[in-house]
Amino acid sequence: MFNRWRELLSTYGTAGVIRLVLDKVWLNTITVISTALFRIQCKIHGCRCGHNPQVYGKVLIRSPAGHIEIGDGANFVSSSWRSTYAALNHPIRLRTHFREARIRIGSNVGLNGTSITCRSTLIDIGDNAMIAPNVTIVDSDFHVPWPPEERLCYMGIERDAPVEIGRKVLICTGCIIFKGVSIGDNSVIGAGSVVNRSIPPNCLAAGNPARVIKFYDIRQR
Repeated sequence: MFNRWRELLSTYGTAGVIRLVLDKVWLNTITVISTALFRIQCKIHGCRCGHNPQVYGKVLIRSPAGHIEIGDGANFVSSSWRSTYAALNHPIRLRTHFREARIRIGSNVGLNGTSITCRSTLIDIGDNAMIAPNVTIVDSDFHVPWPPEERLCYMGIERDAPVEIGRKVLICTGCIIFKGVSIGDNSVIGAGSVVNRSIPPNCLAAGNPARVIKFYDIRQR
């Protein structure tokens, strides 16, 4: 421990170490408060949350039927101060519309300013998935694209389709995941991608629309 402090002092100086300590205290304090408020909000909305969540910042939950499930060890970041490498455009948002709609988030999932909106089907995120800042996931178009005179009056709910994101998937910054998409286990979705078709497991996909760029050798771990 003494050697660690001596290394920090030589690297950052006394003033720098003081700032590091204050930052750590601030981080821990806000995390405790945010996590407590998140648990209260889950109880109010009837959402199920597993053990040991860590929440930093505000999480927006709107779920009239309460059909949101969150596994153990959730790591939710809703503040640019806490975000590792990118500013967040908005807090995490979890929204369901109709009674049939469900959001299911597995264990040890990381969300960073993520917007998940499920209108009438299921959005399922597998265990240990990592979702980078400013990703949007939806199960619906919310308005029919054509004819234009029906966009506001015809919801087109029969066009909604579930979204399934596999285990250990990494979705990089600024992606949009559209309805009816399945992303296989372990795959990586490159930054800024628009995913409107299913992606197989163990691959890197990117682009608009996203396409498979390469497959990973699962024997190399």
